Amino acid sequence: MSLFPKARPRLYAWVLAALAALAPGAWADAGRPQPVAADPAFSTPAPEHIASPAMLRAFLTELRQTRRPQSFCFVQQAFPPSKADPEGFALVWMVWTTGSHIYRLRVPPPMPPGAPNPAQDDDPAERGAALANGKSVNLRTDVVPTDEAVGSSTFLVSRAWVERVQGQCRRIGTAVRVPAFRPPPP
Repeated sequence: MSLFPKARPRLYAWVLAALAALAPGAWADAGRPQPVAADPAFSTPAPEHIASPAMLRAFLTELRQTRRPQSFCFVQQAFPPSKADPEGFALVWMVWTTGSHIYRLRVPPPMPPGAPNPAQDDDPAERGAALANGKSVNLRTDVVPTDEAVGSSTFLVSRAWVERVQGQCRRIGTAVRVPAFRPPPP
């Protein structure tokens, strides 16, 4: 008894030959992300540039996503000086893994020693709600195959850009997990 019907023996022979030609480890690595090369524009963000637990809980409360654990990854990207921003600037990308969105957090410029940090004075609940209502990249609807497909859009991004941010986040980012919780009553 044969495993293959006799109707198309050449097709099945071709499939078996193609499978045999694969590298021995190809099947084992098919589902795992491959190692990402270092990108000098990316770094691990300082703890004060990552959303605080209170801010993340406010963010999730605003989006009504509190019933199951949520995963985030934060990675910092530096942008070189330009005419618009002569000193350059940095952003922290917040990849909401379980929510399939990417948000950006602006990194404040360095403060002189002893100066108060304005970010510490902000209300985490207000910042979390503002982040939830701000602009984000929806990884299900806002990603197109190429930079050319992005065109002049202000909300679409390319698959290569998403893979770059996610890859650097996996490589050097800071992962944060927020357990399920009950939000405080309004």
